[in-house]
Amino acid sequence: MSFIELDKKAYFHNLKTLSQKVGGVDKLAVVLKDNAYGHGLVEMAILACEFGIKRAIVRNLDEAKKIQKYFENILILYSYNTQPNKKLSFTINSLHDISKLDKNSSIHLKIDTGMNRNGISFLEIEKAFYLISQKELKLDGVMTHFRSADEDSDDLFWQINQWQQAKKQVIKFIKKYKFKKPLFHSANSATILRVKTYEDDFARCGIATYGYTELLHDNTPLKPVLSLWGEKIGSRVLKKGERVGYGGVFKASKDMVISTYDIGYGDGFFRYDGTGCLTTANSSKILGRVSMDSMSIESDDEQICIFDDAKKLSKYFHTISYDILTKLSPSIKRIIV
Repeated sequence: MSFIELDKKAYFHNLKTLSQKVGGVDKLAVVLKDNAYGHGLVEMAILACEFGIKRAIVRNLDEAKKIQKYFENILILYSYNTQPNKKLSFTINSLHDISKLDKNSSIHLKIDTGMNRNGISFLEIEKAFYLISQKELKLDGVMTHFRSADEDSDDLFWQINQWQQAKKQVIKFIKKYKFKKPLFHSANSATILRVKTYEDDFARCGIATYGYTELLHDNTPLKPVLSLWGEKIGSRVLKKGERVGYGGVFKASKDMVISTYDIGYGDGFFRYDGTGCLTTANSSKILGRVSMDSMSIESDDEQICIFDDAKKLSKYFHTISYDILTKLSPSIKRIIV
């Protein structure tokens, strides 16, 4: 059966590198949403816990429940629970979200500082504090998200300035409504790799923990954690002039040994159309179109590494590493090595 290997040593290297940049392990929260970017939610939670990470970020309540025993606090981005839970915090993306939670629920208030996707506006900050006070919710954090941290521009620093202005307003209303000072957090992976110092209470790092950055000019020594492996279904000699796969796109220019491996677009691999030159991690050629459950490769190995660097594969398909990783099927077995 096909499988995914997760390199524990590489993951710990990345966590150590990022911890040093943010000012310590306690200031690093790992983003494990969407099955830990395709790596495996529970597997990566176990490793993060072993390293000493105390905070995690997930997409919804279902993800949080699966890993809550591994962390002191889990921030949920897009779903809500009517029953308060000491370990779980919920993101307030709009004023309406405040009404979805019961008394004593832990929340993190998101402020829109320029992305215009989620979060309350500057003009809504005081109203949010009033509603939170009336609902008797626990304001544990205040956050924002940077829209262009991974682009080579000054836009990030403009938005950081917007965030500083937002924090000043928050501090003013904390005093007015008699809240304890919440934890401030704003940085994603790219921000941490770009700024010289980070002043907030913790950073939310996702893609960099898995070994990647989309920054054009960054020399941080990150190591990819995931590799995708296929297992041989069968082999044959393809004679010169014979074709393989749907549409017969590939035509052999010589006699060659080829094998079919149990990875296809049904497993989340891209549907390569057989044109151009796409190779595996050890430079073996993928021949013809990728099928739903299999692909043909010029190889006779019993097992073959389809890829161990999503960045290289993303360049071929004109996308980003996130896209390659998150598509991988949760049903593929994950193995920590």
